[in-house]
Amino acid sequence: MNTLFWSSITSQIILLELCLKIVNVHSLTVMSVDLGSEWMKVAIVSPDISEEIALNKESERKTPSAIAFRNGERTFGKDALTVGVQFPSNCYVYFLDLLGKKIDNPIVELYKTRFPYYNIIPDPKRNTVLFKHNESGEQFSPEELVAMMLEKAREFAQDNSGQVINEAVISVPGYFGQAERLAMLKAAEIVGIKVLQLINSYTSAALNYGLFHIKSFNEISPMFMMFYDMGAYGTQVSVVSYQLVKSKDRRAREIQPQLTILGVGYERNLGGLEIQLRLRDYLATKFNDLKFTPNDVTKNPQSMAKLFKEAGRLKIILSANTEHFAQIEGLIDQKDMYIKVTREELEQLCKDLFDKVTLPALKALEASGLTIEHIEQVMLVGAGTRVPRIQDVLVKDLKSGHLLGRSLNTDDAAALGAAYKAAELRNGFKVNTFITKDATMFPIELKFNREKKYESEPIKQVRRILFSYMKPYPQRKIVTFINHKLDFDFTVGYAELNHLDENEIRCLGSLSLDHIKLKGVQNAYSKYEDEENTDPNKINLHFIMDASGILVLENVEFSIGKSVINDQAEESTLLNILNSIANLFKVRDKFNENKLSVQNTLKNSSGSKLPAVRQTIEVDHEYLFALPTDDDDLQNVIIKLKKLRLKDLLQLQKEKALHSLLTLIVEVREKLSQPEYIHSATDAETRSILEKLSEISNWLGYDGLNAEAEELEFKYKNFRKIIQPVWDRTFEHIERPQRLEALSNTLKKSNTFLKKIKNKTLEDSPITQSEIDKLEKLILETTIWRDKQVEEQERLPKYVHPVLSISTIETKHSNIRQKMKYLMTTFINWKIKNKKNQFNVKDDLQYYVDAHKEL
Repeated sequence: MNTLFWSSITSQIILLELCLKIVNVHSLTVMSVDLGSEWMKVAIVSPDISEEIALNKESERKTPSAIAFRNGERTFGKDALTVGVQFPSNCYVYFLDLLGKKIDNPIVELYKTRFPYYNIIPDPKRNTVLFKHNESGEQFSPEELVAMMLEKAREFAQDNSGQVINEAVISVPGYFGQAERLAMLKAAEIVGIKVLQLINSYTSAALNYGLFHIKSFNEISPMFMMFYDMGAYGTQVSVVSYQLVKSKDRRAREIQPQLTILGVGYERNLGGLEIQLRLRDYLATKFNDLKFTPNDVTKNPQSMAKLFKEAGRLKIILSANTEHFAQIEGLIDQKDMYIKVTREELEQLCKDLFDKVTLPALKALEASGLTIEHIEQVMLVGAGTRVPRIQDVLVKDLKSGHLLGRSLNTDDAAALGAAYKAAELRNGFKVNTFITKDATMFPIELKFNREKKYESEPIKQVRRILFSYMKPYPQRKIVTFINHKLDFDFTVGYAELNHLDENEIRCLGSLSLDHIKLKGVQNAYSKYEDEENTDPNKINLHFIMDASGILVLENVEFSIGKSVINDQAEESTLLNILNSIANLFKVRDKFNENKLSVQNTLKNSSGSKLPAVRQTIEVDHEYLFALPTDDDDLQNVIIKLKKLRLKDLLQLQKEKALHSLLTLIVEVREKLSQPEYIHSATDAETRSILEKLSEISNWLGYDGLNAEAEELEFKYKNFRKIIQPVWDRTFEHIERPQRLEALSNTLKKSNTFLKKIKNKTLEDSPITQSEIDKLEKLILETTIWRDKQVEEQERLPKYVHPVLSISTIETKHSNIRQKMKYLMTTFINWKIKNKKNQFNVKDDLQYYVDAHKEL
């Protein structure tokens, strides 16, 4: 492709982006994204439309979380999975849980075991995960892949809403820590999406449930629900309370619904993926045992990808049927697989998994301090809960007196709940506030070394809890250091994690999160070090756990108080003198009276506190977990994804141009076999069309499919220019009889109307003689014109340009229709107005009304 063309396309992309930014100023539509490990769901909401799921290009409500790169082309969703069956290493799936993970994290090791065909390397700067593409050598981080999915989500949302969207609420697993949440925000930043809030998936599902059950809540006793969510990757269980509370706004004490997360339990690897992997390996073993081929199917990545896909299909079918046949054509060495699998076999394969089904539910109950008897209902969420065995285990082990709840849409609940939260957070929406209070999954503490008073004093480390386990957030916390005179540092990290097992603690990665250095404390203190009557200085750290579950140190403040000088020494001296006199003369009553008087006098004249002096302290912040992408790398990633987007646009343009050209070829072949089109073309035109058809077909067969969009569009326009005259003549010949018939019918009705008007006297009609004459002249001229033109047209061969065109017929037809409508409307209105005085009930008024409608 020449440089000029690339420059033109790039300019168009830049102009498009500028236009989108301008349009976005007036766009109120927002979206939510429920980006799961296996599926992505998108919802939109605007001021005039309630929250709804945005359909993808296949008109489906959910899209596989998959991205493939093949021959320089990027595909998403089902198209990507199709590529992945043939080329497993080219299609990236289940990458969500790699966000914010270092290369040595147990989750990364497990991922490598499950998907050994990926080339995973460490990031040289951050020591996080990088996928190295075997075909092109390009490298993609999990943040980049997530950013691509978010960009595709925005595309679906914009296609459904017809508006530009750049703001979203994104749902994430509740067990995402600080590193994962910051990585998700970076992914959104890469593609220019402003994240209004990250919301835990169980919280958004609970919000969606609460919206439809507000009438069940009250102010006195909360309603407790359990949400059991088994997804593709893991299982999360939450205990939620619903209650009506008074708003904090003193001006309008409204009653508002509130949900509070009381307890959470989870099993990171208890999900549909693990079941599917076990079923895949079982099918591989069964096939190898049949000895159809000497080659081991487990050593062939392509065959294992086919088995993985079939295992997913089989897992779904066995949820509704007790047995089914797994079948794959050409699994390996052109050998087919046809194996019967029963539900009982599947349950035996996953027996240890089913034994863990109730563990997260019990953990959630323990964290909440409730028992199962307090729970109103156990609501099922997530596709994994459709497995009959899982439902049986829940009913048996939880011993709940209520049936499992299945009223919540397992696929859409999280996306729709997040969409409502997006509308609540976005200015321009009028929605009723539904307060959501989430819970801190991993407690956070602050650690620092106590300042030594003496050089020989041993260093003592002090810990202070910032946000305790299961405490609600968003929440603010102020930590105060008293009488610190020097610059100092401290670390922030996870506190005691007794509720987690050892492996889960390792999955969190670094338990130390931030190293904070405070600069300027010594300088601030030195300004007041020599002054008298000062209080001990304070260093106030303002922390917040925001609504997204992210810890933020908002600011650090130095403050010191100072008092006005008073004469406390005079008070002491005078009281001593009075006390001596009282002792000598034993005048106790007089002493007490004088003492009180002196105290009041001194109290009134004593000094008062001045406002504390405050100064902001500089903070040097260092991340101790998997580093987020820095600004320089972020800009490089943004440019990288823009180039990919440009390639996608060019590819889409090429596909449209190629589709148009192929459609035109089929159209020409089909129409040239029809007599109407053959007779409308001269022999020379027919030869020219056939030659061009052959030329383009041969060109496409050789290298035309690799041509760029510009060349394909040129071929299309050139070919269309050759065939269009024939197509136009054929259209004229096919449509002319119908248009002439419509004109003749109107002329016939006009003559009938004219006769009726002529039969009436001028006193019986509002239509003047002049108007009658004009109508009669128009009817006569149109009739003569029609007859003459038809006669001339019939003498011409069909391959000659017609003298009687459809556009001319329509013009004549329109003229007479307009004249007739005007006269009939005038006559009907006049007749209705005067019918009581001049006409019988069974007059011919209905005729004119019906005739007017037919025009």
